[in-house]
Amino acid sequence: MQTFAGPVYTIGTDAGSTAGKCLECGAQISYGSRTDRKFCSDGCKNRWHNKRARNSRMFRIKVINAIEKNYKILSDLIKADIDVIPVTVLGQMGFDFSHITGYRKTRKSTEMWCYDISFVITETLVKSISRLEII
Repeated sequence: MQTFAGPVYTIGTDAGSTAGKCLECGAQISYGSRTDRKFCSDGCKNRWHNKRARNSRMFRIKVINAIEKNYKILSDLIKADIDVIPVTVLGQMGFDFSHITGYRKTRKSTEMWCYDISFVITETLVKSISRLEII
């Protein structure tokens, strides 16, 4: 019977060498009691994990900002009483079709939502731009 020993990490080692390289700074790791170390020090380990967390947080912020920009564009169109606009014009206004909050595909068109604003998109037009009634 085989048992699973846990995740397997590949550590950058030179051919024939037992010393790996730190994932953060690239320095050679001097092994003590553990041979599966990935970092040369606690400082490098903390920097590497903080950098990953910061990149993840920045990605989420960029997505939220793109959705908020789309929402503002749609809100401005509703205020101007515009419910049909060409896809190219909406794209030129800065609307990003890859950042929406929901969609439903039908035969000839796709219904999309940006929070409480819905619209129908065909190949050339964005139409039926309206705010949903929230009860």
